Amino acid sequence: MSLSCAIEACKRKSRALCHGCNTNFCPDHFKEHVDLINSRMNPLADEINTLNNQLLLFDVDEVIDKCRQKLDKWRHESHAIRCVEKVGEKRKQLHQLKLKINELIREQDATHDDISSLKATINGIKRDVNQYEENGVVVDVNPLIINQDLVYIEQWTSNEFDISTLASSYRTIACSKDNWPAMTSNNHFLLIDQYPNLCLYDENLTLLKEYPCDYDKIPDMCWSSALNNFIIITEGHGVFLMNENLTSLECIQTIEKKPWLSCTCSDSTLFLTMNGSGSDIFQFNFLSSFQFMKQWKSPQTC
Repeated sequence: MSLSCAIEACKRKSRALCHGCNTNFCPDHFKEHVDLINSRMNPLADEINTLNNQLLLFDVDEVIDKCRQKLDKWRHESHAIRCVEKVGEKRKQLHQLKLKINELIREQDATHDDISSLKATINGIKRDVNQYEENGVVVDVNPLIINQDLVYIEQWTSNEFDISTLASSYRTIACSKDNWPAMTSNNHFLLIDQYPNLCLYDENLTLLKEYPCDYDKIPDMCWSSALNNFIIITEGHGVFLMNENLTSLECIQTIEKKPWLSCTCSDSTLFLTMNGSGSDIFQFNFLSSFQFMKQWKSPQTC
């Protein structure tokens, strides 16, 4: 049975099928259909020619100069921000030292170790401040080395994530199989709980230092840029401050010893949760020797 032409006003029988749009036409309308398609190709060819001419006139040096100006502006602003941050860090450290010294003077409880520790910290700050005045704030920038095997990106074919598309691990660290290791990092180092030691690694996962730690359970730890210290929580033994070089571990006496589970911090406060269902959230103030500030209870925390 013959089919009619797809044009509604046409009563003639179809004689040709357009395979591109799967439509039947009579001879006259098929020619019109082909001519219409061909006519739409000319503007595309003209647009390609226009773009090609635009690229021929493209001033590469001008574009490079504009990009360089943007990079220079970004570098200047970034360095200014870095300077403000570093000076701010030193002021915060001095403020913490002042609070600690005032407390020791008030309590008349200073020891030789306290004095030695305070002197070492003050000398370190003094050395950094003198360096800032003489050479400015030095920004350590490591070269950006991109390993092509680290990330593989392909076009999504579904909403599910296929873990088999991930490349093999870049580097690995052998950890204890008895429990999951708590870990945290700052801009320079990675700190991992490898019982019975706290282990400090650099950005290449090279072990730099180990610090013996007798507490068998360290559920979590975090880094405070305001204090320039790692914060380490233990189950039943309290919360501790550890400096970046792993030379001292100091218990925060104002925080009660509880079965703490997790921690995080802002520029001025420390947040803790306990090991248990529907744990409360506890907030402590850095600037007042970790004095308790606030507590959120269940169901607000759930």
